[in-house]
Amino acid sequence: MKNKLIFLYAALIIPCVVAALPSAYAASEENNNTEQLKKGRALFTQICSRCHKTSYDESIVGAPGLRDVLERHDEAWLNNWIQGPEAFAKNDSAAKDLIESNKFGLAMPTIPAMQSEENRKAVIEYLKTLK
Repeated sequence: MKNKLIFLYAALIIPCVVAALPSAYAASEENNNTEQLKKGRALFTQICSRCHKTSYDESIVGAPGLRDVLERHDEAWLNNWIQGPEAFAKNDSAAKDLIESNKFGLAMPTIPAMQSEENRKAVIEYLKTLK
C-alpha cells in the first residue's frame, strides 16, 4: 500500500514539476536578458552615443544612426565590427565601405571595453531594441 501511495504521489507531482520547468527557465532567461539589456544600454550611453544616434540620422561626426541596424547587418557582422572595426574592414568589403563612406575620413576606433564578448553581446541586445 505504501508503495502505491508513493507511486501515486510521484505520478501527481512529477508532471506538475516538469510543467513548471519551462516557465521557471523562461523567467530566468528573461531576467538574464533584462540585465544584459540594462548593461547594453549603459555601455551604449557611456561609449557609443558619443558618436552614434539611436535614430536613422547620421551624427555630427558622420557616424551612422543605429536604428534598425540589425536589418542592415546580422549579429555576427556587428560583433566583429564592434570588436575591431579597422581590423574587420581588412577582410570585409561592407566594413571597408562603411569606413570609406565617412565624409570626414573618420573611422570607428577599436574600443577597449568592446574587447569583452559579454560587453559586445550586451550592446547588440540593446541595438535590437532600436526599432
